[in-house]
Amino acid sequence: MKPADLRLIRLTLALIWLVTGSLSLGIYPQQESLDLLSRIGLPGAAAYTTLYLAATLDMLLGVLTLFMRAKILWMFQALLIICYTLIISIWLSEFWLHPFGPILKNLAILVLLWLLYRYESAQP
Repeated sequence: MKPADLRLIRLTLALIWLVTGSLSLGIYPQQESLDLLSRIGLPGAAAYTTLYLAATLDMLLGVLTLFMRAKILWMFQALLIICYTLIISIWLSEFWLHPFGPILKNLAILVLLWLLYRYESAQP
């Protein structure tokens, strides 16, 4: 894989993490986010804490994706996406049926992370 291809993958993933975190911090209606978190067993203060920690983590991953090239980063992101997907699959399974495919798209993101994991360290 060419270095330019890998940079494009990193930029794409960084944008996904940064936008997702920003949306979670207040662009998306906060009450709807809190309602979803309540449905997975996180009411009240736990939901607020989880919402802000997850949004901050997403944005941090976006920044790290721009500036850091490390297999551990790609593995952590893949593990986090798998965890998010499992939680949603168990408690919010209707998202699998959503016509925009918000969960199904995680498969493409996991493939991009695999490509970074496999090829980025092989670059000079």
